[in-house]
Amino acid sequence: MKIRRIIKNIVLFFLPLYQYCLVQRLRRKKQINVVFFAMSLSMWRYQNLYKLLSKHSKFNCTVILVPCMSFTENQQIEDKKKLVTYFTETSVPYINGVKEDGSFVDIKKEIKPDLLFYPQPYWDILPEIFSFRRFYKRLLCYYPYAFWRSKDDWSYNLNFHNFAWKLFYSTQLHKEDAIYYSNNHGRNVEVVGYPTADDFMDKHHEDVWKKSYSSKKRIIWAPHFTICKDGYITQSNFMWMADFMLELAEKYSEKLQFAFKPHPRLFSELCRNNEWGSLKTENYYSRWSNLENGQLEKGEFVNLFMTSDAMIHDSGSFGVEYHYSGNPVMYIADNFEEQVSEMAEFGQLAMRQHYVGKTKQDIIDFIENVVLKGDDLMKKSREQFMKDYLLPPNGKTVAQNTMDVLLKAFC
Repeated sequence: MKIRRIIKNIVLFFLPLYQYCLVQRLRRKKQINVVFFAMSLSMWRYQNLYKLLSKHSKFNCTVILVPCMSFTENQQIEDKKKLVTYFTETSVPYINGVKEDGSFVDIKKEIKPDLLFYPQPYWDILPEIFSFRRFYKRLLCYYPYAFWRSKDDWSYNLNFHNFAWKLFYSTQLHKEDAIYYSNNHGRNVEVVGYPTADDFMDKHHEDVWKKSYSSKKRIIWAPHFTICKDGYITQSNFMWMADFMLELAEKYSEKLQFAFKPHPRLFSELCRNNEWGSLKTENYYSRWSNLENGQLEKGEFVNLFMTSDAMIHDSGSFGVEYHYSGNPVMYIADNFEEQVSEMAEFGQLAMRQHYVGKTKQDIIDFIENVVLKGDDLMKKSREQFMKDYLLPPNGKTVAQNTMDVLLKAFC
């Protein structure tokens, strides 16, 4: 291990020079081949950047559909269908990374990418043929798929974080965390804003809620996937909330609409769980789909957030992203202070804008007082947080900030 660490440090020392040489070579190239990997619609962050780059003569952009290896086969199939529909509707051409015979497209040979944008920094999330470990001689880039609140190695100091050419981070606080935690001291970090901010700040949002015969307040319930430890910190409260949330939907059927927005990985985790299994999981998800005042949401969430009135969750990134809506939000945790104290400064600031729920009664009180009566005591605090931390820098969109970095390097 010690020898491996020494070798890694030597590589990291000379890496900037090697990447500089790559950049200089690409400056002389007429067109740069850019690859964007897409594995799940809910984690797709490159739409705006793709559209911007594809209009520029310097960049030849390709979107590759790839399976997420931590999802069940059924979920991989469903995610692919949603991506195909989305890209078709938004006129984005794509290549299916999986051929009809089940083999994978060898993009190194068939596309010859110069620049690759990954959806996640984990080495085992994609099939090995698409892994960043096969492309160390190319320039690797990354938008975080979530708004990081943590301060640890897996957030900032994985091999990908250290070997990537550019990491496009959301705020200066995230860059400071990268400087502190990563072995390369954040030398490859550019602060451009959170990619989904461009979508949230669009003034036109589609109403994706079920049509109702009367005016009702709209609440999102977004549970996390960590229903059991298995190497993760258990932060999901799904097990005790599952039946209770359906009961609330029935109790407030004349006043509220509910959207069940689970973490994309929750379905797979429940299917593997001994207490649930595939059949119970499928039936539960179907119950939300069939509720007159409820719905199941498993894909894009910007329109859902921006046309809602409140959210209840124990998720990660949603604890920040929902603040773009300006609406009240409750975080479910019986150890809230313990969780928050372990977060980075940005995460603590974001979570302090939440109402906190520990019991069923806390949730009912939030619904009755904050959502229905409008007694929102944290509104001004959320507005200040939005102004201070969530708006992209330079008065530009996140996509434009990112493109400016690329143009400065290659043009």
